[in-house]
Amino acid sequence: MADDQAKIFIDEDWKEKVRREKEEASKKAVETPAAAEADAQDLGEGQGMPEPTFTTLMSTLSMQAMLALGVIAPRETEQVMIDLDQAKFTIDLLIMLREKTKGNLSAEEEGELVASLADLQRVYVARVQQYQDHLMRNAGVDPANLRPGQ
Repeated sequence: MADDQAKIFIDEDWKEKVRREKEEASKKAVETPAAAEADAQDLGEGQGMPEPTFTTLMSTLSMQAMLALGVIAPRETEQVMIDLDQAKFTIDLLIMLREKTKGNLSAEEEGELVASLADLQRVYVARVQQYQDHLMRNAGVDPANLRPGQ
């Protein structure tokens, strides 16, 4: 019966990246408290919303895609819901944003966008494959026994 259920793949790499970024920010805050305070004001801490930048827009869209892919759970819940249509739409928005901003981004922004898209597309392909495997198992076909040409 466990084989009939779709297996969930959770990408843990982004958690490690966030942890490292927090550690670096903490070290920087200890070294230069005035700069950390200025950064906090730039990010809108205490005001509830970050500064509207390209990176903020890209991060917001990436977060929506990660939620739709089930990589992260919504706040105050441990259950994830996978919505492949929403994930594809959000990834397509990021692709359109990359095309429309070509030549107008800093090297850092371009790099972040390309890396984010690559990660999201990789997880999306894995989720689609998991869904197809699940459908095949429900139809009585073992995906592991399929061979090309059959």
